[in-house]
Amino acid sequence: MSSWIPAAESAAVVLVSSSQSIRDEVARVAVAAGLALTSASTVNDALALRPAVVLLDRDSARHAVPGCPVIVVGLEDQEAGTWTAASRCNADRVAILPQAAGWLAEHLGMLQRAQDEGTIVGVLGAAGGVGASTISAWLAACARSRDLRPLLVDGDPFGGGLELALGGEALPGVRWPDLGEVRGTLNPDQLIHALPSLDGFSLLSMGAEPPAPGVLASAAVPAIMEAARSAFDLTVVDVARGWSAEGSLLPYCDSILLVVPGRVRAISAARAVVAQLQPLPVRAAVRGPLGPDLDPARVADAVGIPGAGYLPHLRAAAGNENQGRGLDLARQRSVRSFGRSVLDTVLAGTVKAAA
Repeated sequence: MSSWIPAAESAAVVLVSSSQSIRDEVARVAVAAGLALTSASTVNDALALRPAVVLLDRDSARHAVPGCPVIVVGLEDQEAGTWTAASRCNADRVAILPQAAGWLAEHLGMLQRAQDEGTIVGVLGAAGGVGASTISAWLAACARSRDLRPLLVDGDPFGGGLELALGGEALPGVRWPDLGEVRGTLNPDQLIHALPSLDGFSLLSMGAEPPAPGVLASAAVPAIMEAARSAFDLTVVDVARGWSAEGSLLPYCDSILLVVPGRVRAISAARAVVAQLQPLPVRAAVRGPLGPDLDPARVADAVGIPGAGYLPHLRAAAGNENQGRGLDLARQRSVRSFGRSVLDTVLAGTVKAAA
């Protein structure tokens, strides 16, 4: 997920220029890119809008602009002075207009597409049977309560079908086996409407029957995951443990939430898993009960990764999952607190709120 996404009540592209000719040229570029253009009188005024990118003319580019990409724009009869100004302010790019209008429109359009993308978080158990699938579902449910558009993805062909644990096997909609023939690009809106919806989030499951071999290694997977990123603010993937000839969704994840029980052997197993996941960012979801002399911070420190949240032991969780009632505890106070902690810690600054 791109880190440049502006906060609420901000302007994506801000131009600082006193030249009407440059304003007109840049306005035409913004229209071509499908972007709203905001003008500011000074660089400080532009930065106050928390922009995704600042466009400066040669007179405005007097010094470096911290914390924001800068493009210096100029007209064809100002090319030498424009390049000098770009060097002076350590600009990221230079655009001489109108020659570079096509490039600038494409570049700004790419930023706009990045703004529309969501983030993908994989949930992985440090050991078997630690409840990673249930935690994945709870996070999707918690994300919906934050006015995000969440998708829960079953990323384990050998997991027995995530929808069975959630009571969603009878819901209408497509599953992984139905998408095997997808080629090229997949319309994000079509994906939204095709998937089952459960407890406020969308679900892409393996189905109730065992999927065909290689379901996650097919040529359709990249298009599906790209559409998911575009269609949903947050995609939570219940990731299979280990790499497999059946395919893995780990390469599509922006970060990993590693579920670590508070036990010595689980901590040792988690350290081995983290070593295999590098360079992906990994954070620990510590799960109770905790062993003697252990607390959530100590468990995360022992694994060697930051902590994202602590979930106390919930005695009814395993039984509920076996009965297809895995979401029954999603509204419990400890689960909601855990979900808020994960979303605040793992997704801080990376997930946009739904319009």
